[in-house]
Amino acid sequence: MSEPRGKILVVDDEFNVAQMLAEYLTEQGYQVATAHGGIEALTKIDLEKPQVILLDIRMPGMDGVEVLRRIRSFDTQVGILMISANDDVELAKQTIAMGAFDYTLKPVDFAYLSRAVDTMMTRSPAQPPPDEEGAGAATPSEHNLLYDLALDIFRTARALSPVARESLGRELEQAALAALQRGAGGEKQEVVRALNQVRMLLRFAKDLGDIADDAHRVLEASVARARRSIGLS
Repeated sequence: MSEPRGKILVVDDEFNVAQMLAEYLTEQGYQVATAHGGIEALTKIDLEKPQVILLDIRMPGMDGVEVLRRIRSFDTQVGILMISANDDVELAKQTIAMGAFDYTLKPVDFAYLSRAVDTMMTRSPAQPPPDEEGAGAATPSEHNLLYDLALDIFRTARALSPVARESLGRELEQAALAALQRGAGGEKQEVVRALNQVRMLLRFAKDLGDIADDAHRVLEASVARARRSIGLS
């Protein structure tokens, strides 16, 4: 039996929602635990030590925002994806400033969920010793820049129009995720290929008017930093 791809904690007071997400993520190869309230979530975090947490915003008692605040007081690395109802969008945006990776609306888009979870799982890969296979993996500094690029891409895609998000936004997310994953695996040429694809897609998005000039400049700067970190101009 193969090892799980990582540990995930799903936190939602709606049992059916938590179970649906847990089943989907289990099918994707993850080890999944569930919690149905804020206090239970904090207890499970201590017991399970997940790498990624899916956290519902609206829960009775301790809500997801308070849970997020408490988690970030003792753990700044675990990836947290907020789950929001349509009327919680402004609150969900505020959670990003509090340290959430991103948010997704109910009903959950499973394709987006997979990309977001993969990105968060690749946030802090174990670095192998230099004499072992994988010694070419990105250094922590390089990896952080690739992660920052992926984070910038995901958040920019969030602001695109629905049509652009389903086309260019999705392609941008996939390319940024590919760069992050290939960097973690030491596949420099694949990182270069993925970064070139990001640049091409950004150019398309700018020419089509899907991304504002200032957002485009921010992303181009992020790409440039990632390229320099692996020795490219």
